[in-house]
Parts: sequence; structure tokens; C-alpha cells
Amino acid sequence: MKELVYLIYAAVFFYAAAVFFMIMQKKRGAVFSISAGFIVYTAFIALRGGLSGFFTTYGIFEGVFFMPWVMDFIVLFLSAYSEDKEDILTAVIPLFCFSLFAAFYPKGIIPPTPNKLTIWADLFFITEPFGHACFYLGGWYAALSIVKKRKTADYHSLLVWGFVFFSISQVTGAVWAFLGWGSPFRWGARHFQSAVIWCYYAAYLHIRFLKGWTDLRKMLYAASGAVVVALCTFGSHLKEMGFPRIGG
Repeated sequence: MKELVYLIYAAVFFYAAAVFFMIMQKKRGAVFSISAGFIVYTAFIALRGGLSGFFTTYGIFEGVFFMPWVMDFIVLFLSAYSEDKEDILTAVIPLFCFSLFAAFYPKGIIPPTPNKLTIWADLFFITEPFGHACFYLGGWYAALSIVKKRKTADYHSLLVWGFVFFSISQVTGAVWAFLGWGSPFRWGARHFQSAVIWCYYAAYLHIRFLKGWTDLRKMLYAASGAVVVALCTFGSHLKEMGFPRIGG
């Protein structure tokens, strides 16, 4: 347990250092710090797989902890293939914020029930954080574009990929729910929140073709989407903080 705490604190430290290097306009230092944070954070989530006494992927893919790892992966991937690394690397700011939240979140895992030990649950817990990370990053780059009054990154592609990943999570989640609870949909806040997110971005993919929607309105809608995702997910995270956990 102590190793987990030290690792996630170290990752947060590296992300904070990356923010500092970005402020000082030291791109190499920022890339190094983000990369170091990624390595340490990878070790952190890998070790979470054994918190229940036997290895299970349920410990690795918990959204609060897995999503910052996904966000770091995407930022590093984009920076490796982008000519404008400075704009891409600014996403270390939300990355630092989400990892800091994870650092103060209960480190243990909710005891896995038999209906969670299935490939469908794994697929859901993997693809949903990928979708959330793309939505957050797309919203960040859209907001940055508004501030700088120019397109800073391809936020649209991130939102499209986010919609793809999130749609896959809804399908796999429905299959998992049917196998585990006998119904693909439940009249609960968690499912309604997912429906809100999906409908929001489905609307984005359509309204952007309307004649009255200027680039600025599209960016405002994309940036607001990050707020929508946060409002629909953090309530569940805060609720789960009080659940009994193994290993912390």
C-alpha cells in the first residue's frame, strides 16, 4: 500500500514539474517530466491489480485512476507526431489536476463481485476512460483555441475518437449489465449520466454541419462538453469514496 502512495505522489510531482517547465517555456523539460510521470503512473496502476490478494484487472481500470494514465498516453502520442508541441503539452495542466484528485482518492479497490470478473466488464472499464480522456482533452484544446483565437490542436478528432470509445463502452456495458443483472439498462443515475454524455456528443457531430454554427460556436460547444462530462462523472466518484475498499 505504501508503495502505491509513493508512486502516485511521485507521478503528481512529475506532472507539477511539467507544468512549471511549460510556464518557463522549456518544452524538453516538460516532455521529460510527462514521460517520467507516465512511467511511474504505469507502475502505480499495475500494482493496483494485486490489491485484492490476487491479480485482477478490476483494480487497474478503475476510472479515477486509469483516466489520467490514458490522458498522459494521448498527450505523449500527440506530442510525438505534432509540429506544435507547445500547444499539445499545455494539456499537462488538466492532467496534473486529475492525477492530483486521484492522489487524494481512496487507494484501495471496491471488492470485486463475480459479475465484474468478466471480459465485458474489462472492455467497459477500459473504453469509458478512453472516451472521457478524449472528451476532456478535446474540450481543453477547444478552450485554448478560443483564448488564443486560433486553432491550437485538432480537438475535433479527439472528440470523434472519444465518441467512438464511449459508444463502445455503452455497448459493452449493456452486455455486461445484461449478463450480470439481467437487463442492459437500469433506471439509475449512472446510466442516465452516460446517456447525457452520449447524446451531447452525438449532437455535436450533427450540429457542426448547420450553417449558423461558426467555428467559435463549435469550439464553445466542444469546451462546454468537458464540463458536462465532469458533472456527470464526479458525482459517482465522490459517492464511491465512501464505499468499503480492500487495500486502502
